[in-house]
Amino acid sequence: MASSATLTTTHLPTLRTILDEWNQKRPATKGFPVPVAELRQSPDASKDVIVAFRTRPPLPNEAADKFHADPDAKDASVDADGQVAAVEFCAGITVTSAEPGVFVAHVPGMKWSGPTLTHKTYEADLAFSPDVDNEEVYQRTVAASDMLSLAISGGVGCILAYGQTGSGKTYTMESVEHRVARDLFDQARVVGKRLLEAQGGDHASAATGDIFEFSVTFLELLGKHASDLLESTEEVDSQGNPVRTEISVREDKVGNVRPNLISSSVRTSAELEELINKALSHRRTTATLRNATSSRSHAMLTITIKNTLLPYADEGQLILVDLAGSERYEDSKDHDKQRMEEARDNNKSLMNLKECVRAKAKMAAEDGFVHIPWRANKLTMLLKPIFDIESRQPSRTIIIAHVSPHIQDTIHSTNTLSYAAPFKTAPPKPRGPLPYDAKDPRTWDHDKTVEWLTAQFAKRAMKSRQAEWNVRAKAARLAGKKLKPLEDPAPGQLDLGFDVAKICPAGSTAKNLGMLYTPQFVQRCLEAQSGTALTQDQVKNTAVDIIGNLFYLIITAKTRKRNEIMKSRKKLVEEDAYGVAPRATKEYDEEEFLEAQIFYGPRWQELIIAARKKCKQEGKNWEIEYGITTDDMMDKFRAHKAAAVKEAAEKADLEGLE
Repeated sequence: MASSATLTTTHLPTLRTILDEWNQKRPATKGFPVPVAELRQSPDASKDVIVAFRTRPPLPNEAADKFHADPDAKDASVDADGQVAAVEFCAGITVTSAEPGVFVAHVPGMKWSGPTLTHKTYEADLAFSPDVDNEEVYQRTVAASDMLSLAISGGVGCILAYGQTGSGKTYTMESVEHRVARDLFDQARVVGKRLLEAQGGDHASAATGDIFEFSVTFLELLGKHASDLLESTEEVDSQGNPVRTEISVREDKVGNVRPNLISSSVRTSAELEELINKALSHRRTTATLRNATSSRSHAMLTITIKNTLLPYADEGQLILVDLAGSERYEDSKDHDKQRMEEARDNNKSLMNLKECVRAKAKMAAEDGFVHIPWRANKLTMLLKPIFDIESRQPSRTIIIAHVSPHIQDTIHSTNTLSYAAPFKTAPPKPRGPLPYDAKDPRTWDHDKTVEWLTAQFAKRAMKSRQAEWNVRAKAARLAGKKLKPLEDPAPGQLDLGFDVAKICPAGSTAKNLGMLYTPQFVQRCLEAQSGTALTQDQVKNTAVDIIGNLFYLIITAKTRKRNEIMKSRKKLVEEDAYGVAPRATKEYDEEEFLEAQIFYGPRWQELIIAARKKCKQEGKNWEIEYGITTDDMMDKFRAHKAAAVKEAAEKADLEGLE
């Protein structure tokens, strides 16, 4: 039986003795094979998900302040004055290997003979002991996994910090955010120089390598409510936390999740550092039983990176998420109603995140359709770039699971480590670009996109041209004249009213246009208008009509592809799930079998149940006995049916003689 924190503290001397005996017998801890000063990009950079465990050192007097023994227990530890002794720290987690990472959780329990310890082992890619500082954590996770280069090159990098309230998540994540700010721009300049040199850029441009634009958003998700941490507000609630406008989190018409957040452009490390500090100062914190300044929300920093040299390439993203602390009932039962609701919503979102990771691992391991329920929660909706099965962008995720060092928290630590284990997924099968499909705009190249746009504008120009001719023809008829039939213009002679090359410049595709909001596409069309044949309102209506057609084609293609994927779902084989159903030894017509059941009525099931009981008592095979029982009942039914037919025939013969 698991032990509560109070019971564990009461029996701490006994548990410490058991733990000391275990430590004496275990092998020496394996450290990292490569010192951090000699660290280079590791082979794990090719992995889709990297899992790391971390435990922090105990704070001064933390054990005495946080945990208390039962003074009424007969075996409670007392000092020389007969008072309950101050609680001293006892380790609940032991790191036995740093890489590959191995944590051993010492789970206290109770048996009839007294306190016990169960040593549970959990494995990860990396394990950080309490003496590892933040710089080494950053170097061995973000730097060694080449996460910054991935995002700069148009991929999606995500870093998640998860764990119990008070286990050190925010401490780790804030340090990672500031180190990303420190290194990101230098790394971008290195990549920029390489691209410019490869494309023959001039010496001055190649020297700076400043070809990337960086925009930053910072979102806070408190339960089901999202808000913008970069929004300035002077209004505060009863607890002194700022009150902000709620932001909606939903998909747009083509499936993109883009909350209406303040997007701030940054050009230097100092600007990004300042923005991070500003946002973090706005984050909601509340005192809980485990942490005086507990973060009650998920905080998501998103850095979007655009390549100005290749403006229509996929934009890279760095998503850094400090997840809200998970809580057990024991730690949250004394909260007020609002705190309880927050804890419940946070735990729901964390469980949905786990389900998405499990589904992604299943998708990597087998063929066919696997449903990833990322739409079930706002947290996973915001992480769509990682979970969307239709995404072609390369992605990599690092999850750092944090656990408390105290033995009183080991029960929760095992929950955290068990939660993080499924994140260590098999690498997904490599997927290239979508194959060309004339009906799917996401697969069109630049030339096909220009061809489609030209056809769309030509169709509307022809319609406008025909409408003008109809007006002139009507006027001519009223004047007793007749116009010549309208002839089709020669190729290239039709005035479209727009410069399609400005709407879809070199390198741009239908996929890029599909990412635009409708007002952005309208603005492009206004800027690309040629001549004065169309009024401003006509230009706007034409642009809205065309982008609406493009959205419709994208949605239709997505639906069609999703249906095709659904058809590839492996069908459930009932015999695999439920076993082979018992069958009769003889073959019967389904209609005849139903007639027999109607003939017997309730007696049919009574005979089956009685036969099954007898079979169980005698230890016989039910499948065989079922066949014998049904064969016997069917034989009797057939005999009755034959006798009835014979009797009817004889009666008919007698009536004929009379």
